[in-house]
Parts: sequence; C-alpha cells; structure tokens
Amino acid sequence: MGGHPESLNLIFDTLIFGQAARSPLARGGIYRYASQLLRALHDQANITLKTYCPEPLLASLAEVELKRLELGDNPLALALTTSMLTRSLPPLLIRLAKPFHRRYARLPGARAASQQRFDTLLKSCDKELTLFHTPFQAVPSAIRRHDALPVVVTVHDMIPMIMPELFTRETVRHFHGLVDGLCRSDQVICVSESTKRDFLRFTRTVPAEHVHVTPLAASPELQPVTDPHLLSCARARFGLKPNDRVILSLCTLEPRKNLATLLTAFETLQRHSSLDCIKLLLAGSVGWKSAPLLDRLRESSASSNIHLLGHVTEEELPVLYSLAEVFVYPSLYEGFGLPPLEAMSCGTPVIVGNTSSIPEVTGEAGLTIDPQSPAELTTALERVLASESLRRQLAQQCEVQAKQFSWARTAHLTRGVYDIALASRR
Repeated sequence: MGGHPESLNLIFDTLIFGQAARSPLARGGIYRYASQLLRALHDQANITLKTYCPEPLLASLAEVELKRLELGDNPLALALTTSMLTRSLPPLLIRLAKPFHRRYARLPGARAASQQRFDTLLKSCDKELTLFHTPFQAVPSAIRRHDALPVVVTVHDMIPMIMPELFTRETVRHFHGLVDGLCRSDQVICVSESTKRDFLRFTRTVPAEHVHVTPLAASPELQPVTDPHLLSCARARFGLKPNDRVILSLCTLEPRKNLATLLTAFETLQRHSSLDCIKLLLAGSVGWKSAPLLDRLRESSASSNIHLLGHVTEEELPVLYSLAEVFVYPSLYEGFGLPPLEAMSCGTPVIVGNTSSIPEVTGEAGLTIDPQSPAELTTALERVLASESLRRQLAQQCEVQAKQFSWARTAHLTRGVYDIALASRR
C-alpha cells in the first residue's frame, strides 16, 4: 500500500486493557493483539493515539494498563490521559460494583454523560483525519451518533455463530451484538483468510471490498531459550525433574480447545509407549464449561504425569515453550491460532488440528491431524518424541515459518485499512 504520509488521529477502544487489569483471564489473544498492534503502530509515521474506554468503570484501569505497557513513553501515546491514574479503583471493588453499574449505565443520564465524554474527545481532533478502531467488541452507541466518523472493527473469528453450543449465552449474545451492529460503511479487519470467509458467509451487511486480512504475529520477545540455568530453574518452577520430557499445550481451558482428545492420546501414550518420563503440561486459565474436563483430568489414569499450570505470564512463555519437546494444539476451530505460532517462534515442533485457520499459520512446518482423532494424535506424538532428528528438522522449519509473520507487517496492513477508511468518507 506504499507509504502513509498523511497524519491521522486514531481513537482506539481500550476496553480490553481495562478488562486485563481487572482479571488475568482477559490477557488472552485479543489482549495480545491490541497491545502488540499499538506498540507496532508506534513505528508507523504520523499517528496520534487518543484512547476511549466505553465502560466508565474500567476507564481508569485501562489507562493504568497502558502506562504499564509503557505506551505512554513514546510519541504514539502523547494523548493518553493521565489524570485518572490516581483515581483507579481496586479490581475487587470493580467486580462487586459491576452489576450495579450496568443498571446505572442504562439510565438516560449515564448515556448522556458517556456521549458527552466522547464528544469532548472528538472535539480535540481534526474530524477529516480521525477514525475509530475497536479491536474486538461492538461499536459503542456514542460513536455511532457521529455518522461521518470512519469506523474500523477487528473480527477475530465467527465461532460463536458457527459453534454457539461451546459458549455461554452471554458470549453469544455479545457477539451477535457486534455483528448486528455493523454498518455498510465500516471497514472490517479479519485476522485470517479463514475468518474472512466465515465473516462473509454469515453477514451481508459489510461489502467484501470493505473486509481486509491482517494476520497476527508472535511477540518479538518469543525466541528460543537455550541457557541451561534458565531452563533448569524453569523446570523446578513447573514441578519437573531434570529428565522429564515435556508435551505442552497452552490455551484457555474450554470445550473448543478440545483438550479431551489430547488427554485420551496422552493416556494411550502412557499405557502403550516405551517412551519414559513423559509429562503433559497444560497451561492457561480455566474458562467456561470446563468442569467436565477438570473432572476427567482428576480421574485420569495418567493424572500423576499431568501438570496444570494455570495462567502463565508473558515473561514465562519463552522458557516454557523452549522446555517442550512438542507443542500440541488440537483446537476444533480458530480464528487465527496464536499459541502454535508462539511455540514455532521458540523453535518448538507443533502438532495441530487441520481445521479453520490453523494450516494458514503453521504452513508445511507443523504436523497436522484430525482433531477428532485421538489415534492420529497419539501416532504423531510417538513420531516426534521417538525421533530427535525429526524434532530438529521440525524446529528449523517452524522458526522459518514463524518469521513470515511480524507485528510490523500487521501494523503496516492496519495503517493501510485506516487510510482506506479515511478516504472512503471524503
């Protein structure tokens, strides 16, 4: 799309940052997308960021989180509001107040105050050079009242429409609100070709020429860790012995991630394989509808060799991926599939399901299986664990494939969408 000489004012929806400050569960793929995109946009010339959190109860926490990410220390964030930092509410108090605030937010006076807050922000901008971007949620009504304001919406997947049975009713309702609230003039960013196809299949509101693909990328900090001391310390931290061999999976524990298939394959491996000291590490927060999986894990014949790590910090991820001899991601459906790409960036062989967007991410570097087949997964695990030469070959291919993705490219493509959005309103 060439260079981007024209300045623009980007009003970015920061709700995900407030949610992440309130709960670690929100620090998933969408949080990483928003934070890495803003960092990478810093290197795109002539962008002034102006933040807007549509949820007043979380606005101060969102600003605190942005400061924690050090976005306030570069030119992109010159417009970040700092006056609310000293008024940030404790996360526990916010959780307790949330039901009452939702009722308050429906009152006409509250809606008027929210509208005024956005109107005041917009007055500080040159309207000809200003657009609004939400990284994951429905466009707030305060924005829609400004018909001439270009709007960009990122759609990460259409899974709540494809597999609604795997989600809570609230999640499905919110997602329908996002899709039903789109306008024909909006520009939509999809994170994969697979998601773009799904989006165009499920909605006719936005024309195909307004739908763009900007793939995600792994964090630049995710690189292979080879320091023996760091690896040894990590083994101790995660409850591993020096000779334990690691199968790793990282995801939110929820039905769509299909960890039951991985558990069945691992149990088969434990019973019938001649391989010794194999441990399964499951990292990630406990999500919705996870009770049946947790019961199975407790009752599993292989439970003594399964470690539930819970939420893992971003700082711990490189060494965790590097500890693993193989990373497994048997998800039934993904809008992109960031964890396999992260593992590949660390030189870890990956075994993934052959569905939706995942083959776009792993290319020829990953071993693909039918995610509904524990037998296929067992065979793939045995192949990788039994052959050091295969692991070396896959590791090299993974690192090469991972280099095809970068946040610089994502930011460049996103800036191109911004230019299109501005041009379409003139």
